Amino acid sequence: MIPSNWDTLTELDQILVPVNSALSSTGYKAYNILTLMSGGRRIMESSRGFGLAPLHFLDQRGPYQDGSTPLDMRWDNRTIQIVINEFFANRTGYFDRRWWLVDLLRPNRSFGIFISPSGYQYPTAPLIYRKWLPGGKVERGTDLVTVVGSNTVTSLRGKFVHNGLRVGTIFEILTGADAALSPYHVSQVVNDYTVVLDANMTASATNIHWRYNRANSYRDLYCLLEQGPGFDEGGRSYAPAGYTEALRFIAHDPFWYGEEQSDSWVTPTGQQDLIFDYGTGPALADSGAWFGTGTIGDGRWLFAEDFVGDTINIIYWGHEIAYPTIEIDGPATNPQIANLTTGIALNMTYSIALNQSVMIDTLDLTAVDNFGNDLFPYISGDVASFSLAPEPQAPNRINQIAVNYADGTSDSAVRIKWKNKYVSL
Repeated sequence: MIPSNWDTLTELDQILVPVNSALSSTGYKAYNILTLMSGGRRIMESSRGFGLAPLHFLDQRGPYQDGSTPLDMRWDNRTIQIVINEFFANRTGYFDRRWWLVDLLRPNRSFGIFISPSGYQYPTAPLIYRKWLPGGKVERGTDLVTVVGSNTVTSLRGKFVHNGLRVGTIFEILTGADAALSPYHVSQVVNDYTVVLDANMTASATNIHWRYNRANSYRDLYCLLEQGPGFDEGGRSYAPAGYTEALRFIAHDPFWYGEEQSDSWVTPTGQQDLIFDYGTGPALADSGAWFGTGTIGDGRWLFAEDFVGDTINIIYWGHEIAYPTIEIDGPATNPQIANLTTGIALNMTYSIALNQSVMIDTLDLTAVDNFGNDLFPYISGDVASFSLAPEPQAPNRINQIAVNYADGTSDSAVRIKWKNKYVSL
């Protein structure tokens, strides 16, 4: 939904309007705030409410206490307002624009049945106010990790999605063996700490210096038009063939959201069993621990390769906790996903078959497979609290997410998707 002929550096405001699927595969169509009022001269004069979300504290007070004791806090609905003006050559163009503007932004456009990718039926599809932040700033770091033969590089402090690193832009490796072939071009931005480049690395190394230029990152606010345009006439600077109007939107979810990110776990392949043997016969005496298939017999312990257990570190740059979506491709038996940093785990007592995929949405509190079956009754654990946490709840913003399941094959996989959640632009 990036506008054509855009320099990817300039600040930009858009409104995404719900439309039918014939017009957009996403269910939304994007309009530049200025081209939304595109009949003549148009100006966005001012905006308000884009900062810290409204909030209130939960506190208590004893009978003899001065002041009060804060216990917790809650975020409240956010109201934003923009002021626009526009004028036309005649009254015909003025009234045509009035009809079109109201038709696009009217709140009843957002009510109905809308299906999410997880199969959840939303009662509303709100407008999306999208703010594209300006790019151009140079970002640097010294913590890049490269792996020989791989074109994927990682940096815990990269903030690649947060800062708007885009496909096709230049990524420079400044030190180490791979600096000789720099600059590289970005082929994929996976998440805030992972980037795929256009060439494989020639060495495995850590603490490599890197540099890139920001393009644009965006923040989305889900909202409904609450008031305006009133189109009052008389005394207006652009009357009788123009208007100056304040449009007020209410965001029942007061947070701004970044672009979707992901990470994944896959079943390791090409690895044989790990065998511990204390040696019951001459051939195996004192053999210790070793990899191999061998013949199963007395005196050894075998960890089967179809049991998957792995942990990844998700670096989360949002202000507020984010509720991720987890996708599991079978075969996988009794999968468990745990945030070791927060101590919250999800358990699924279920055998996911080959060619079956399950999507667990921790925001909507749903679990459905690719055939539309409701599998939420098989989920246990604290589903409502499973989330990615910011600092200081997650030290250094690192969420350690562990996954394990049995009966895994090369077809098995687990993916986690999330959006950074911000309390202010």
